[in-house]
Amino acid sequence: MDRQIPALLRTIVTSAFVLFMLASAHLLMVVINAVEHRVSPPRPEAGLTARLLTDRPVAEELSKALKKTRSVEAQQALVTALATVESGRPLEVRTLPVTPFLGWVAVGLTVLGFVLVWATSRVKSDAAQSILGIFGGNLIWTGGVEYGLTIAARTFGIGKALTVIDGQVVAIYGEYVLLKYTWGAMALVLAYLVFLEASRCPIFLWWRERVPTMRGPAASGRIDNYGPRSAFQYTTTVWAFYLLLLWAYDEQVFGVHGLFTQAVLLLSIAGSIYCVRKLHQHTGWGPAIRYAVGAMIVVWTPIEIVGKWGLLKEPWLMLQPESLIVFFGGLALGTWWLWRAQKRTPVTSKPMTQSPESALA
Repeated sequence: MDRQIPALLRTIVTSAFVLFMLASAHLLMVVINAVEHRVSPPRPEAGLTARLLTDRPVAEELSKALKKTRSVEAQQALVTALATVESGRPLEVRTLPVTPFLGWVAVGLTVLGFVLVWATSRVKSDAAQSILGIFGGNLIWTGGVEYGLTIAARTFGIGKALTVIDGQVVAIYGEYVLLKYTWGAMALVLAYLVFLEASRCPIFLWWRERVPTMRGPAASGRIDNYGPRSAFQYTTTVWAFYLLLLWAYDEQVFGVHGLFTQAVLLLSIAGSIYCVRKLHQHTGWGPAIRYAVGAMIVVWTPIEIVGKWGLLKEPWLMLQPESLIVFFGGLALGTWWLWRAQKRTPVTSKPMTQSPESALA
């Protein structure tokens, strides 16, 4: 029983840490977007005529936006736009322009992420390296990828959803249209990882046991810094599941409510149970933290789908004091607790003799 309690606590704390990280990453973008509209308001009339590539028909997107808004001015703009679409007339909307603030945010977050990844070389504990690496990877992904693609979408006039800004209906979230078409780059990354001898990810180890893709066994040896690996693991896993859901939602491929999306929901629920069970079996804070990244992204997937279906309110997308306190506060508390817990059991570097699952990098 004494052994069960620390394992259970380790599972709960590492899971909560990653889940709060994922939720806080969404909320951080909501906060940044709100700050942009205060300090450097993007004027819709300065943007480009949008090319809309929505998941649902435009009328449904307008109805969805109408249900979410509480502003009378916004409701009137959406009702007018909906009447235009239903009458068969073309709806012309614009994207927001690129503001200097957005450019500085993208660069600043990316640089800060690189600094945190560099800082992992200055700490000895593999758990501490993993914590800093995940934070660094999160910032690089948010600044370099998400806001980088946001700038690109505004530059080229691409939109995915509709909202009202300054009394005008505008197209937003074009970055997810561009992200969906990064599957070729993901294929290149996966091709590299499949044949990478030093890769210890359980997925690729499982693949190698069944498909002869290597001439010999996986490379073994001491790893002095898990930080860059943790950053890479976090960003590529988030990226892979983004691609899965974005293609699943595409009405021309599978559809938001299609059988494939429903299958992803069911499989991710089953996978969540399996991943949590495997996470519980890990010993040591470092391996548990690294395994929790993939495990909790699997857990997060059905939450995303249910939210997309409108069956769940997503408080991490709402700019409210309660959301800021719960998610940012929860992440801060979880990080502090995790940092203290891993310091109580210092890890001595030694050759990699763990099982493939506990050696997840």
